[in-house]
Amino acid sequence: MFNIIKMDLYKMFKMRSFYVVNIIAMVSVAIMLLFVVVDADKTDLKGSNATTVYEDKDQNVKLGVDVDDSQLLGTEQNVLTIYSSFMSSGFYLFFSVIFTMIFALSENKNGYIKNIGGQVRHRWQLFVSKLTAIFIYIFMFDLILLVVQSVIWFIAKGNFGAGSFSEYITFIISQFLLQYVFVTVCTAIAIITKSRVFSMTAAVCLSFGMGKLACMGIDAGIYKLLNREVSLEKYLITTKISTMLPNMDMAQIRNIIVFAAVYFIVSVFVGIISVEKRDMV
Repeated sequence: MFNIIKMDLYKMFKMRSFYVVNIIAMVSVAIMLLFVVVDADKTDLKGSNATTVYEDKDQNVKLGVDVDDSQLLGTEQNVLTIYSSFMSSGFYLFFSVIFTMIFALSENKNGYIKNIGGQVRHRWQLFVSKLTAIFIYIFMFDLILLVVQSVIWFIAKGNFGAGSFSEYITFIISQFLLQYVFVTVCTAIAIITKSRVFSMTAAVCLSFGMGKLACMGIDAGIYKLLNREVSLEKYLITTKISTMLPNMDMAQIRNIIVFAAVYFIVSVFVGIISVEKRDMV
């Protein structure tokens, strides 16, 4: 199992798309952060003794990536507040899912499954290994972008101004967890369909908020047929990511963990079944 993980990591770091996607993401976050810093400088903010007030985010459907830190009112902007806004915006989700879709289906092109699949005792190890490599990638991806944002902030402001890490650690870990689970779901879809075009399109559309539109259509159909109001949007991972706030209590944290665990377990189960049953030739 350990050797399979090493092979996946080696394959991942040798892929040209690994560096292309990361470089584009770093340049994009640097440019976007500069605009955010300029906007923050034009806004009247209170001093360091200000009380942080978190407001509920707008529940309207928004498509695309929108870095919005307006929910943090009366607090001095720093690296962690901006970093949290980027995580909630779906910016990291978008770039991380692009590479993972390429990585998940690269085996269909290079013959990895054909050569390795028949040599392992349990084929499910291939899927678990892939998820392990993706976990390491997302952790590195988020960490690299945090470093980039810190450097850009230092260049623009002349200080690192990281803020209170203890205040944001739970939020950042929860966002990372949801990001990884979302990518796991997309990876399972890619493994099942074996179609790069479909899985990539579905993953990008979901990360851009298209799932909310689909849920609204389903909700309307259910109401018309059954005269019953439902809200499927709240069960989307992207909804949890975009509406999460740093001041979560323990009940909210527990709900997020259970929510993510259900998605993860179902995705892993379906992915393993697909790998076990798939044709290796």
